[in-house]
Amino acid sequence: MARWPAAAACALGAGLLCILAVSASGQTPVAAADGEGGNSRFTCTDTEKKRPGCTGICPDRCPQSCIALCPSCQTYCPDQVQPVRPALFVFGDGSLDVGNNNYIEPNEVGDPWRANHSYYGIDFPKSEPTGRFSNGFNMADFIAKAMGFKMSPPAYMSLNSPAKLDAGFAGVNYASATAGIWRDSDDGLNIPLMDQVKYFAATIEKMEANRSRQELSKMLSNSLFLISVGANDLYYIYNIMTRSEPDNKTDVPHLLSSYGDNITALYNLGARKFAIINVPTLCTPVVSHTCDDLMTSLPKDFNDGIKPLMAGLASNLDGLRYSIADFYAFSDVVSTNPSAYGFVNTGASCCEGPCATNYRPPCANRMEYWYWDQENPTEQAAKLATTTFLNGTTQFTAPVNFETLINQK
Repeated sequence: MARWPAAAACALGAGLLCILAVSASGQTPVAAADGEGGNSRFTCTDTEKKRPGCTGICPDRCPQSCIALCPSCQTYCPDQVQPVRPALFVFGDGSLDVGNNNYIEPNEVGDPWRANHSYYGIDFPKSEPTGRFSNGFNMADFIAKAMGFKMSPPAYMSLNSPAKLDAGFAGVNYASATAGIWRDSDDGLNIPLMDQVKYFAATIEKMEANRSRQELSKMLSNSLFLISVGANDLYYIYNIMTRSEPDNKTDVPHLLSSYGDNITALYNLGARKFAIINVPTLCTPVVSHTCDDLMTSLPKDFNDGIKPLMAGLASNLDGLRYSIADFYAFSDVVSTNPSAYGFVNTGASCCEGPCATNYRPPCANRMEYWYWDQENPTEQAAKLATTTFLNGTTQFTAPVNFETLINQK
């Protein structure tokens, strides 16, 4: 880039400090990098060639002293942005999916479970079916809203280019409907938790291209890692226990061990704050007619195991903090006394069958139903649950609620 004469730089608005610098040195104004003790020297630049009063090469960071010498540089320095705020990274199943399954192709096994068609999204802005298994927003959205974002961060599979770490970065959502902790089959119709973790690792690797590792680590340590997964694994265990010989490698203790391995992997990649939503009842409308004692006991056993699992990880992994939301207990309280929470139906789904336009339309009083489709909550149920998890007492979140976890430094 051609340098402008020092006199021209002053004439075009570099200011009094520029004049003083030129008078003293007879050269283009320069400034020491902040915090460098004057060892590194930077000159300002007009990177878009709109302010020739700024000359030279703009540093990776625009130090205040450089801007003071050449105020118009502030507009054009490429990294003159606000510090990156904490983000939200989402992992799990259909309760948090915002469209990842839209991008999974059908194969010889079948079609992925998708929500990219009406009636899904009927209460979303513009009635858009985004891939959320809800009539509107889901739990990931409401937690994102509490963190200051408009909605959940985008689905990983929807990103056309690597996520860029800048002031507007909200995070990434990796959740996939029908996904579990285990890869119980290689059908390729969902993204298991272990693959979601791998995608997160790929995201971090790409982010390092435009931010220092120190800045990235700081952002990750203050970000929230939201996880809701395990129900599909418990259905898998149930089927094994009732239809074939029991296998001690596919039981709840082994499932919890695998869960811990994935959380540890996220920790090793920089995660520190974990918001865990436990498994709700398996006796949803899709299986309510076959619900038995085993189907009732499996989620209780799994949820009871999450508590010591997270406590043990926190004691062994420095800086790990967590909150466990008891979705099972909260759902049970609501179903016991629906009217107290504004619901009239907590047992049937508002949208039946595949929840598509060639089937019966969904119920009109959607805010009064707990279930939207045969497995997932309505927008109103998701909003009520996450409000409780964010601001509630230790009855439903322990050892702290989500809001306290988010605000911890």
